Amino acid sequence: MADKVTLTFNGREVQAEAGTPLIQLSQELGEEIPHFCYHPGIGVDGNCRMCLVELKGAPKLVPGCTLKVAEGMEVTSDSEKVIKAREGVLEFILINHPLDCPICDKGGECPLQETTRAHGPGHSRMADPKNTAVKHRVIGEHIIFDAERCILCSRCVRYQRDVVGREELFLRMRGDHVMVDIFEDQPLTSGFTGNLADICPVGALTTREFRFKARPWEMRAAETVCGGCSLHCSMRAWWKGDDLQRLTANVDHDVNDWWLCDKGRFGYPRQSAAAEQLVQRQGVQVPVPADEAAARARELLAGASHPRIVAGSRATDEELAALGALASALGAPSPYPAGAAELDFHAALAESRLELGSLAGLARFARAVVLGEDPELAHPILALRLGGGAQEPGVADVTLVHDGQFAPKSELSRRWTRETSAVAAWLGGAGKTALAGDDALLVIVAPEAVRGGSVTPALLAELGQRKGQTAVLWLQPGMNRRGLLDAAARGGGGLRPEALESGGVDVVLAFGVDAGADFDDPARWGRALERAGALILQSTDPDAARAAAAVVLARRAPVDLAGTVTNSFGRRAALRTWSPVAGRRAQDIDWFEPLLAASPTDTLEVAGS
Repeated sequence: MADKVTLTFNGREVQAEAGTPLIQLSQELGEEIPHFCYHPGIGVDGNCRMCLVELKGAPKLVPGCTLKVAEGMEVTSDSEKVIKAREGVLEFILINHPLDCPICDKGGECPLQETTRAHGPGHSRMADPKNTAVKHRVIGEHIIFDAERCILCSRCVRYQRDVVGREELFLRMRGDHVMVDIFEDQPLTSGFTGNLADICPVGALTTREFRFKARPWEMRAAETVCGGCSLHCSMRAWWKGDDLQRLTANVDHDVNDWWLCDKGRFGYPRQSAAAEQLVQRQGVQVPVPADEAAARARELLAGASHPRIVAGSRATDEELAALGALASALGAPSPYPAGAAELDFHAALAESRLELGSLAGLARFARAVVLGEDPELAHPILALRLGGGAQEPGVADVTLVHDGQFAPKSELSRRWTRETSAVAAWLGGAGKTALAGDDALLVIVAPEAVRGGSVTPALLAELGQRKGQTAVLWLQPGMNRRGLLDAAARGGGGLRPEALESGGVDVVLAFGVDAGADFDDPARWGRALERAGALILQSTDPDAARAAAAVVLARRAPVDLAGTVTNSFGRRAALRTWSPVAGRRAQDIDWFEPLLAASPTDTLEVAGS
């Protein structure tokens, strides 16, 4: 821990850790110094001059973003001299800024708007026509740029260059014609472009998906996590009535820092839901009310002599527990689809005490080896944390071992070694030397490397013998595969397709299934579900099984679920939706009460109900 120092801030004597940014201290004291170009995740630039303060001993005002707390420092951020300087800075910023707040997407949550109201001059002396610039220019798949609103804080340029490692934005021209631009009309390609709209302090950079959709005061935000992959980045989901409008990043230094990837921000909300209940009548599925679908499902389960339950990784931890309880009550085996290789590795990893517990501070590892995938394609935030950024260094030496596709190299990943090889072959050859040594090593294992038998508990035993610091991160597919494996470990093992193919199964309830994540052989599992008696399906896939289902129960989109989920390194987090919406529509777990009523046990309790 850093040493404590004593300083004077606006006439009060305060204590803080040495080296704390003055802007951060001002926020903690409730006397925030206004600023535009500074962002805690991007770093100091000092170009906007909005944060000027008086520092005792300095001949003139100094930018507060560049100051670090030190012993005996005396700082004033509310003197007459500082106030006059702020008014002047804001007057210059607003000289060419359009007065289009009523139609600007940033209206209501705009730092420039709020700072002008609190610190700006009451009127403008600008009598000449304002400069105009390009509007509504598409500069990326998700981003639209309004150049005339830009205040040249350079956050976007520095973010692209220093955080995601792609120098795709720059400042061109001079004087009052300076503007942010892309190189030779090449669109942004980083895969993290949605963050530009979050960090822009004005309405210059907006997302195509949210543009002109809603105002901040019309929406309600729910703090939740992203289920687009198994890392579970912290975020806010913004709802207008029953409709999701956008996702924005929430700060979580253990996972995503200040950022979201485009895959999660724009792809996750589009994951499908099953909005209606269907019951098969004379070979045709017809829509029915929820109570009728539940009654038909209850009837099928009550009359079953050999039922089976199949739980999926789109189910929450509470739903997984309830599915286990239902299987037990019906005399069915473990409902969690998992192979022996996965369960053995899961148990061995827990016993080894090598599991990584957080993505914070990865710079403590001298090397990282990723077995079986390129994280830029499968788990983008992990790639961002490995590469480091403006505020936190990454892992100095990263090796990717993968016989599939690699992402294009960026400034942060260009030094990574890419070994085009099957994981098993590499571990049997060059990997023996690469994983040896006494330096700090992080080993990241992709899902298929374990499922396919390339990575086994024997590797964990070898890593446990290393003298240097060693950690293992086992990535999972889907939203809650780790929660499913935890439930399988507690519930006596995993379910295999043979249990459905062996004959005699007359009813199957498949709940929250994600075929790509849950099934090592989706085609085989799909055929097994399709042919194993009457199917009650509460999922959006597999498609063939859905078409053959006797009953289809409604399924919320993952972004609208409520409950807890477990990420790749075992951290549980809450999924939340806007409570009035949740109050008007039944939660998915509410299906269990009528289904459990069909079981022979009256005393069974449903977890999370």
